[in-house]
Amino acid sequence: MIEHIKHTAAGAACALLLAACGGSSDTAAPALPPVAVTPVATKLELLSSTTRLMDTLVFQGGSAYLSLANSATEGSSVLRATLPLTAASTWSPMGLGACGMAPIGDFIGRAPKIKLVGQDVWLMQPWADLPETLGEHTTCSLSPDSASFVPRDQDLRSCNPYFCETLSMQDLKLAGNRLYSNPGGGNNLFTSKDGGTTWQVIRGTKESQMCYATKFHVIGDRVLVGGECPLDMAFVEAYRLTPDGGALASEDKLPMTLPEMENRNVQFIESVPGTEIVYVGVEGGLLRSLDNGRSFKFVIHEPLSDAKGYPYIGAFLPLKDNPGTIVIGGFDKMHGRPYLAWSDDSGNSWKDISTLVPGYDKKTDDEFSTPSISALSQDPQGRIIVVTNERADGQGRLLLLTLGTN
Repeated sequence: MIEHIKHTAAGAACALLLAACGGSSDTAAPALPPVAVTPVATKLELLSSTTRLMDTLVFQGGSAYLSLANSATEGSSVLRATLPLTAASTWSPMGLGACGMAPIGDFIGRAPKIKLVGQDVWLMQPWADLPETLGEHTTCSLSPDSASFVPRDQDLRSCNPYFCETLSMQDLKLAGNRLYSNPGGGNNLFTSKDGGTTWQVIRGTKESQMCYATKFHVIGDRVLVGGECPLDMAFVEAYRLTPDGGALASEDKLPMTLPEMENRNVQFIESVPGTEIVYVGVEGGLLRSLDNGRSFKFVIHEPLSDAKGYPYIGAFLPLKDNPGTIVIGGFDKMHGRPYLAWSDDSGNSWKDISTLVPGYDKKTDDEFSTPSISALSQDPQGRIIVVTNERADGQGRLLLLTLGTN
């Protein structure tokens, strides 16, 4: 190897001397032999499975945390395993105490969602007013010693003249030193400046709403919101925030360019870190903005009728080391199948790899049996982990996704 480097350096020096002395430069350099590239297949490998529904997976402090829904006989749970994850990893249940969700006699599946927000692992779950669920909590976080989850919903209790309830949130995000969330559904958007101890209403009211929960994303001094409220009236809107982020500076909507939304409910709003690219998942499509959410165009757009598929995209993952590579997932409502796709050119084109997902061939018209991707994440080793369920109410699968060249 050392001799090769010496010869290469000597050859380069001779070439420079010839050029300096007027030597001929018309002779073409010999062509280098082509470098053989071995195609790598895109594949999914099983890491773990269960008969229950898997919801979400997060990583913190050398551990992985995976949430499981309740079943007809078992309460909800959060499992923990030591990193890195392999097919031989041991998953141990954590004590949830008041943060667990009990089984219900007439089975109602309820899944806890866990999310790493800043340095804290949060648990969000639906509240139910039933004898079996007395004393349950909707919002918890991992204790400082990482041994259990502790309630954090003391300011989400809402009462009217007829009943009291604890508002459930579907998402939680950190922007600056503020938390933002959507407790109670509908147009509700709350913020907290004290880590979730108290909450202030930005939009909506401090009570449950009948519409789908607002999806939201804070970009600088603007907040983007989207949903379908009233029902069948889909929207994406932007508002200016006050300098401290604690309220809307005005009820007036900011200018935004959007294609016709029809009645496509919004599934998520997320940006790609370090860029001005923002994505909005909607029923049957995916919108992209290249100017920090001021204008959007469809990059996936299936018609309401006569489409080849109709994906509901709820899971979104831009890769940390390569933000131009994006993985998306959900389910194809038209065919009752899971949906998984990826792009290596910042969303200009998409490779549909849904056929690799367990349950793809089990076509069904039963919405409670539809396989779906519930979450996508990237572990500390940079690997892509897919959480999927072969049924809408169970048969969870934890999968390792390798993106190939073919």
